[in-house]
Amino acid sequence: MDDGVQLHRAHPKTFWIPNVFKRHLLRPKQIVKLVFRIALRDDAGVETEEVERMWVIIERRLGLGQYEGLLDNDPYCTKGIKSGMKVFFEARHVIQIHAANA
Repeated sequence: MDDGVQLHRAHPKTFWIPNVFKRHLLRPKQIVKLVFRIALRDDAGVETEEVERMWVIIERRLGLGQYEGLLDNDPYCTKGIKSGMKVFFEARHVIQIHAANA
């Protein structure tokens, strides 16, 4: 996963993230967007990397700013990652909180 805080620092005018308090106080059932960096290998063995922004439904807090959730959509670049897979992440990874539960 990409660090949303670092992305924001590198591009503060074009890459917005929710404030630190909201990212550290997320609750179960909230939906957040994370940036996934996915390593792929084609049939010829050539490695590539894809980046996808995907939604995750928070299942529980593991500590301050630490979460466990379920992936809520499938990436376009691979069939090896599916909706419903467990995801462990930190507040620094959150780039968006779904408006319905922000």
